[in-house]
Amino acid sequence: MDVLETLAVALGFATLAGLNLYMTVFVTGLAINMNWVDVSTKYPELQVLGEPAVLVASGIFFCLEFFSDKIPWVDSLWDTIHTLIRPVGGGLLAIHTLGPTEPAFDVIIALLAGGTTLVSHSFKAGTRLAINASPEPFSNVAASVGGDVAVLGGIALMWTNPILFAIVCIAFLSFSIYMGPKLFRRIKGFAHLLWHRFLAVFFRKDDLRLYSQLTADEDLLLSDVLGGEKPDVQWTARVLVGKSKKFKPLTTNTFGSIVAVEGEDLKLHFVGRRMFRDYHACIPLDSMDVVVEPKFLGDLVVLFDRTNKRKIALRLHAGHRGLGEKIAEGILELQGGDLSVDVPEEPAHEEKSEKKSNISKKDSEASVS
Repeated sequence: MDVLETLAVALGFATLAGLNLYMTVFVTGLAINMNWVDVSTKYPELQVLGEPAVLVASGIFFCLEFFSDKIPWVDSLWDTIHTLIRPVGGGLLAIHTLGPTEPAFDVIIALLAGGTTLVSHSFKAGTRLAINASPEPFSNVAASVGGDVAVLGGIALMWTNPILFAIVCIAFLSFSIYMGPKLFRRIKGFAHLLWHRFLAVFFRKDDLRLYSQLTADEDLLLSDVLGGEKPDVQWTARVLVGKSKKFKPLTTNTFGSIVAVEGEDLKLHFVGRRMFRDYHACIPLDSMDVVVEPKFLGDLVVLFDRTNKRKIALRLHAGHRGLGEKIAEGILELQGGDLSVDVPEEPAHEEKSEKKSNISKKDSEASVS
């Protein structure tokens, strides 16, 4: 039983360190220093956490993390910096919990505990990054306070009932692993949009063209969907799938291309990759309205159906001014809408070209004379 409790405490330290390393060290050290917890018999090497120097250092860093964790985007920067620090701290806490062992066993424990800490850290960092995308700051503060309360309660449960807390940690880690791909896609999508937002400050493109060429993989995938026929592409555009409602085939935060195929007026194809596999989905356009919503990280092309309560947002990265409107026009054309697009008249263009040629002739004659 003592062995199980020791392993449970080591697992608890590794999990809590990924959520808030400095609070875990400071609160545990304070409990040891104040004799609220007796570690002299089972975990003698943890007594170092109660040393005044360790308490001062961990207390300072805990205060820094407490306030920075409440500020949007600063918390994500803090989490990024601690991507390497927290797993190392979790591994050291687990090693000190188990006490003196063989060097090879220490390495194994450090790897396992560090991996556990990285899982919980990634879940926290990904969740906070997703919350930061919301415009209001209150959800960020609420999530931070909730995380602090959870860590504090976890420390208390770890010392009162280690086995029960180990079960809670296993359930939490399992949920974190399950949510891992979704959080990874969100982080990847956010990083992509943020990078192009930065580039747009220096390199702004006013190219409003919709291209009609797919990549080789996208062409092959769409060809398979169409029964082996070569797709006759009207236009295509690179997008990131945003929030969707009642569009089950489409996965949020998936990169790909929307494709309009000749002869399919009420349908868009989405081709891309998901979980390292080719991915295709159809976007029906019947009874769908379209609107373009300007956003800081890139325009949103939103398709929605008031009758069936369906909605899907296709996000464009910043740097292509007006591309969202061009896509909306292309969708309306597929739906048979009447668009009034200002196109220069051909005779006027020819007249201008004739005037330019006459001017050039006069200039050449003047130079000869």
